[in-house]
Amino acid sequence: MLRSQRKFIEAVIEEVRDAKDVLLPALAIDDPEAPWTAASLERLRAQLDTLDPLIREAAEMVLTFELPFIVEEERLAAEGVTLAADMGRFELAMVEFERAFWDARYAEYEADPGRWHLREVPTYDVCEQHRLDSDRVRRAIRDHGATSFEDVAPMLGTGPTCAACKTGITRLLIQEVRRQKAQAN
Repeated sequence: MLRSQRKFIEAVIEEVRDAKDVLLPALAIDDPEAPWTAASLERLRAQLDTLDPLIREAAEMVLTFELPFIVEEERLAAEGVTLAADMGRFELAMVEFERAFWDARYAEYEADPGRWHLREVPTYDVCEQHRLDSDRVRRAIRDHGATSFEDVAPMLGTGPTCAACKTGITRLLIQEVRRQKAQAN
């Protein structure tokens, strides 16, 4: 179970992004000009029972977590509240909607954590681009006895051109060398 609303929202956003990748080709066939409209997604809802389980799960995520935002934006647009027409009012309305939406969905999740299949989104504290976190880098350093950036970088899928990797990995290498020296004394 995800222990905070923030972690819940991050996990949902990640799942919805993946679900949209799965659904886009199917939605684009029916409506190539506007696959992400409320009408397009409602047509998808009508077909849920006939969908492959993988597609159905993706559709349910999008219908639960993406469609409400689209519907709210369309409702606001019908009232003349858009980014172009009244940016401040639109943003305020969407922030209020978002807050209430996420509070309600997180309460549902807390009541039934198995309702949605969510995984905590990893924090890539070394390099977001190369998807490296400190634990993975430390394991690679220890497992391979690396003593320099050049030793460990290829095993982690990075190289000397990434400044974030070079800085983060070098910092962890120094920490590991210090730890080994302290253990030896």
